[in-house]
Amino acid sequence: MTYLFGLLVATLGMLCIAAAQSKQAKLLLQRSLNESQTRTAIWLGSALLVSCAWQCVAAYGLGIGLTTFFAHACFAAWLVAGLITWRRSRT
Repeated sequence: MTYLFGLLVATLGMLCIAAAQSKQAKLLLQRSLNESQTRTAIWLGSALLVSCAWQCVAAYGLGIGLTTFFAHACFAAWLVAGLITWRRSRT
């Protein structure tokens, strides 16, 4: 359960960071974010990724925890890239 929760948090963090970029925001949200929303999305995405890293290290120790976090981050980036590609093909 810890692994799936970490993957969910990392995916939400990557989605927030992707939504902060104008081209990806238009694909994901159908509109661009304004300046304060972009700043908030970047901070929220960064905080979610840091909390995912902290949760992985707390659950598995430093060596395995960091490896697990990088696995979460890479898989979350792959999921977000797939979602953006799917949304682009649908428009």
